[in-house]
Formats: sequence, C-alpha cells, structure tokens
Amino acid sequence: MDLSIIPECYVDTNLVETLVPPSKGGYNHQKGCGTVTSVMKGKFSDSFAVGIIDKDKKQVDYLNEFNLVHQFENLFLHKHKDRHHYIIQINPALERFLISGADEVNISLEDYGLPIDMDRLKKISKSVNSKEDPRFKKLIRATLKAGSPAFITLAKWITYLKDKNYAVNIEELKVL
Repeated sequence: MDLSIIPECYVDTNLVETLVPPSKGGYNHQKGCGTVTSVMKGKFSDSFAVGIIDKDKKQVDYLNEFNLVHQFENLFLHKHKDRHHYIIQINPALERFLISGADEVNISLEDYGLPIDMDRLKKISKSVNSKEDPRFKKLIRATLKAGSPAFITLAKWITYLKDKNYAVNIEELKVL
C-alpha cells in the first residue's frame, strides 16, 4: 500500500485512487481531518507524508506548522516548516469540488447515476461504499479526461509528490 498518501474520507480516497492509482494496494484512508494529521504526526513523524483533506470551517491545529506554498483554484498546497509533510486542502468540501469540476467541463452528475441535489449527494458520498463506488470513479475519470483544470492539477500534484518524496522542489510543483 502507498501508506504515505493519506486521504481524509471514503469519497476523497476514491478521488485520489482514481486520479492517481496506487502502485500497490491502496492509499492510507483515514476518517476525518484530525485523524489524517494525527497519523502524519505519529506514524510518519520522521518520514514523508501527504495528507489530503477538505478545507473545513475549523482548521486543524497541525496546519499552524505549515506554510501555504501554492494555491490553484480551489486547491491549497501546504508544506510543513521542518518535515517532509504536505497537506493538500480541497475547498470547498469534496462534493462541491466534484460538482464544480464536472460543471467546468459540461458533465452532469446525473449521467453517472449521481444526484445533483447536494443533500442527496452528501448522503451517498458519506457512505462507506463511496470509497469503491463505480459511479464516482466513472465521473472522476470522465471529468479528468474532459480536462477539468482542478482535477488535472490535483492529479499532477499527487503524482509529483509521490514520485519525488524527499526531493520535492516547490518551484517545480508550482508550474505543474
């Protein structure tokens, strides 16, 4: 498993694994922003890690140890001041990220069996099953293939960080 890539929730894990398929097994799915940062601080205290979280109203304390090094549309890339830790924040929460990415390239969630109503979409996305839900996978692949800039950028950031680990050059990352 690619344990150093740590997405926050089930549908985030689906997004990340669909955009950048893991080399073996899966990514290190955790439940909630606080758990992602706890795992980063604990199990990965002396090693490389990338947390992928929603930009919630209440910011996780661990982000106080990071600098915002780059922003692209609704994606925020933070680098820890002393460690090889990165946090990618998706703003707003993932459901809106999916909707806006699809809208950007004229794709309707309904074409993939997903509701356009936010409450109904959240109910599906919060389910344990959303991690493997083929409707989300097909929507994500189609949105990426159709050229959503945010989806392309997120895929490039994750790929770059995964490939470079300890040799990340922020200036290179900014131009992806």
